[in-house]
Amino acid sequence: MSIQLAVRERMQLLEIPETELLWAWIAQSSLGAPLPEGWDDFLDEDGQKAYYHGKTKRLQRTHPMLERFTVLYKKVKDVNDRGGKIESERKMESMLYVIMNELLNRCNRELPPVTPELLERCSLLFAVDTSEDSKMTNIIKVAMADYAEEQYDVLVTTQTKLTVQNFIDRVRKEMVRIEVHEKPDATVMCSEYSDKPAVVKNLVTFDFYSLEGFAATHSTGKRKNHETAKVEQTVCSIFPRRLATCEVDNQFYSDEGYRFVLAKHPALRSKHLKILGGYRCQEYVEKKAEVLTEDTLEFLSWEGYFKLFRHKQLTGGLYNYLLTIDQEGYFFRLGQKLPPEEASRIVDKARFLAGGGEWASFTDDQHDAYWYNLRDKVVTKTNPYFSY
Repeated sequence: MSIQLAVRERMQLLEIPETELLWAWIAQSSLGAPLPEGWDDFLDEDGQKAYYHGKTKRLQRTHPMLERFTVLYKKVKDVNDRGGKIESERKMESMLYVIMNELLNRCNRELPPVTPELLERCSLLFAVDTSEDSKMTNIIKVAMADYAEEQYDVLVTTQTKLTVQNFIDRVRKEMVRIEVHEKPDATVMCSEYSDKPAVVKNLVTFDFYSLEGFAATHSTGKRKNHETAKVEQTVCSIFPRRLATCEVDNQFYSDEGYRFVLAKHPALRSKHLKILGGYRCQEYVEKKAEVLTEDTLEFLSWEGYFKLFRHKQLTGGLYNYLLTIDQEGYFFRLGQKLPPEEASRIVDKARFLAGGGEWASFTDDQHDAYWYNLRDKVVTKTNPYFSY
């Protein structure tokens, strides 16, 4: 099967109309997508491929990654319909050429290449809503700065024609990573009480139930003797439709749930905050973080730390403060364990910053630092993250 035919068939499977070729890259990115963690595939009794999640007992015929690609398509299409209204790949590329030329012109004048206005325009071409998606917006900002540095050097030394395809591919690859590969599975909810997470699956009817739902439907009648299987999922105690990301004082919370409870009960900071699965290295996302750079708030493995440390030696800036992280998620400064409240505040700032944050840092034409709020579109010269 040719790539073109495979992409067209995949577009149909992802509910992307054949006429919307602007989104064909989503279909192409989905070809050969790996299974998410915890999923296995097998051939059923009819010889058809099926997919099973051992912990949550979900069983389906659709590749679980494809559902996420469909969600990505619907998200970017909605943003484009509301804002950019880009109709074709060619139009997108031509508008991107204009932005990149402005970027390089600023380099030629020895000005910082990326400005909030250029970032807003560039993000719109990728159907990214800057007021709602700060993480992806910050990724585009870094990619623009890297592109300006690389392309300017190439243009000065070789006088070759400006190209943008590598930039487009880089941004789209990051979009797929964030919106597809790193997206957690949805919480399995009770078929009887839709606001409660499931804890068991009926192996005869294949329905999922919470404890309350199971009691209401299986206490009498034929279902009383139906075989069941336990559903293993750790959900937020505040927002049960969200999977938990952390544990505090024997309670599980999503990031949003933890912030919600913290606002009502600030004393919770005195309890140890444990991130489920551990902290991830920002340089090598497949590795666990072993240190936190206190001056720049970066979670890094030792490998990632030494890589960036060498880079900082070349650029003249070095890390001055370093916290180590043990297996239980406790932080140490020069061998001394940090009090839970201090560790919690530092972690809040670092995770907020790692997630993109609504404030993006820039340098103005006088080479002074300032911060631009992606949601409210306001500017400040005081670092907002260190007052967070």
